[in-house]
Amino acid sequence: MLPNREGLFHAYPASIGVDETGPNNLLTCTISFQIYEELSGGEWKDVSDEDLEITGYFYIEKRDGSLNTVSIDALKAALGWDGRDPFWLQDADLSQHPVQVKLGVEQYQGKERIKVQFLNPHGSVPGGVSRGDDAIRKSVNTRLGAKFRALAGTPAPQEPKPPFRRGAPPRPRQDAPKSEATMDEAWEAFTKSCKPDRPREEVEAEWFRILGELFPDKDVDKLTPADWAVMLAEGPGKITPF
Repeated sequence: MLPNREGLFHAYPASIGVDETGPNNLLTCTISFQIYEELSGGEWKDVSDEDLEITGYFYIEKRDGSLNTVSIDALKAALGWDGRDPFWLQDADLSQHPVQVKLGVEQYQGKERIKVQFLNPHGSVPGGVSRGDDAIRKSVNTRLGAKFRALAGTPAPQEPKPPFRRGAPPRPRQDAPKSEATMDEAWEAFTKSCKPDRPREEVEAEWFRILGELFPDKDVDKLTPADWAVMLAEGPGKITPF
């Protein structure tokens, strides 16, 4: 039975296949997970009697023909693959090798569906308290500073106006949010906002989750510089704090 809720689960990869899939014939590792435990109230609860199953799709290849290191790193860490021959995943008997999966609700063609959002080694522990760094402080101040000051009943501080000079263009505010950015700039700010010891696969899963939330109707490879500026400003503030 397909799971009907989000959360962290322990599961067995009951069946694994490696094949070219989709209209672009991308190399994909498809895993059918048999769920047996759920993290509830900080403890793992046996849910094997619910007979929950879900299929996860891990694209090993990108549309441009390069390797998808996000999926590869997740498969290596969770299943013990050395990253060389992808068909080892299909040939090896991993049906009793426990792993951890995070399930989440995502929008697809106007409908909600439960999806495997990331794959982790069995027993992975969520991180502790997340503390914002300077990049987070600046992002929050840019987005919410005026609202906090208005709620507190104090006016926002006014910058002194420069003396008027005929023909001189106004000087741009140094702290004004960028109207355009690159994916690399957004990624750098995003990763700096995550805990240093947070597993890479979790960081990348959060990255794609937030991109899906901000741009539900766009493919990542079709985002514009203006879109990346939005991700640069708002993405770090949407990171799940664990």
